[in-house]
Amino acid sequence: MRPVKTFLALAVAAGFATAAQAAPVVYNGFTQNPTCSSGAAFNCATKFAPSGAALAARNAFYSSLALGVATQDFESIAVGTAPPVTLNFGFAGTATVTGIGAVQAEDPVAVIPFGRFATSGSRFYSTSVGGSQTLEIQLSQQVAAFGFYGMDLGDIGGSVALDLFDGSTLVSSITVQPSLGTGFFGELNGGMRFFGLTFATNSFNRIRFNLTGNPNDEDVFAFDDMVVADAKQVVPPNPTPEPGSLALVGAALALAAAARRRRS
Repeated sequence: MRPVKTFLALAVAAGFATAAQAAPVVYNGFTQNPTCSSGAAFNCATKFAPSGAALAARNAFYSSLALGVATQDFESIAVGTAPPVTLNFGFAGTATVTGIGAVQAEDPVAVIPFGRFATSGSRFYSTSVGGSQTLEIQLSQQVAAFGFYGMDLGDIGGSVALDLFDGSTLVSSITVQPSLGTGFFGELNGGMRFFGLTFATNSFNRIRFNLTGNPNDEDVFAFDDMVVADAKQVVPPNPTPEPGSLALVGAALALAAAARRRRS
């Protein structure tokens, strides 16, 4: 009877493995800067409040979480602070930022020539990217959700992707902003994107931003209002296994029952 027991054990393990390796739920919405047009896209960007698809994505992300979330808005960090930068996420612990970038403040003029601004307060984290570079956030605790606003992504062909790690183990790789080509203003100057993700079963403690700029002209991105939440905050915390996993486990149980009948 060892083959039946072995198959049953493998099937049950596969069912749980499939659930544990489930892909995240992603919330990703972009709002063009309402002050810009394709005919005058460079010196056009005026700061605007979160709205449109970006705000809708943010609201959907928050609705998937319990009330206890931790946000970093960079307002308490001195302008010009460069990596390593320590972020305080309250109950979710601290994080250390390494790689490229620095904390910046908005241009005080009404029209923001380079399209980067804060979504709350006046400070944000800015990165200047030529070619391919990385920014990493090492968290002191495991989390199961992460979200942020990104401004001025993709206007001159840049792209943003995330790698999520649990220690040294890659949990997931996700595209935030695809490259829209090497020409100017694939998305208009000063646009706003909200990106968030939640895991029902997985967790991670390191986030790598893979940033690609236009090789012919550095691309500069802004990030603000970063949010993390632990597994207890994700709703629901225990999803049902995928149908394929249930079928596999069911087949194993049926085979085991048949074997018992033959034996009796």
